[in-house]
Amino acid sequence: MAKKGNVRWIVGGIVIAGAIVGISFLNLGDNLIYFYTPSEAYAKAAELTGQNIKVGGMVMPGSVKWQAEQLALDFVMTDLKGHEIKVHHNGTPPDMFKEGQGVVAEGRIEDGGKALVARSLMVKHSEEYKKAGGNHSSMDKELLERSLFKGQQTNGK
Repeated sequence: MAKKGNVRWIVGGIVIAGAIVGISFLNLGDNLIYFYTPSEAYAKAAELTGQNIKVGGMVMPGSVKWQAEQLALDFVMTDLKGHEIKVHHNGTPPDMFKEGQGVVAEGRIEDGGKALVARSLMVKHSEEYKKAGGNHSSMDKELLERSLFKGQQTNGK
């Protein structure tokens, strides 16, 4: 009789553990946000509309418009392949945010994939230390392409 009671506890424990694992996986799926390039976001705009996604690319030089009073930031993100997305963000940009910099914006696609309303912005800085002065923009472009678009062909290479 004691063995029958132990089996019940073991089976009950397995069922409870299975339920916890199952619920964890269901919740994990809701919290996953996939990373797209501007060209991928534009191509998949119909299926991505209304979803939270991340789009990564370069901040196009000359496109940044910052309205400090309203805490409104608008800029154009490009994938360096001719695809662009207008990004609008309410809030203060990250400290290292600047034109020509790599950025990942998390938010919702609008306007058929031509715009993104971002709820957060993330910038990545390289771990390389550079000598002050000089023009490093081509090196920054190469670093961004290697980190954000690895595995994809670029027009310049």
